[in-house]
Amino acid sequence: MESKKKDKKAAFIPQGQEQEPLRAKQPDLKDPEVVLSLLEADQVVAAKQGTRFGRRELSFKVRLMLWGLRIYVAIMLVIVAVSIFRALHAH
Repeated sequence: MESKKKDKKAAFIPQGQEQEPLRAKQPDLKDPEVVLSLLEADQVVAAKQGTRFGRRELSFKVRLMLWGLRIYVAIMLVIVAVSIFRALHAH
């Protein structure tokens, strides 16, 4: 039994001083990896599903460009359809 006591190492505390209790450090909640490691799997899924970006306000020039691209694609679809129709009936 005495050998077991020798194996255990006690922390040296000078006389007259008290040992401060060990406290866990507060996690850095600004670090996304730390936050994700603290959450349960269902909490992560719920947080990701709750994030919605919504529509973004686009400038007039960007909206005009997008409408131009839509019109271009529609015209190209018509041209391709007419070309396919002519190719099939040219026999």
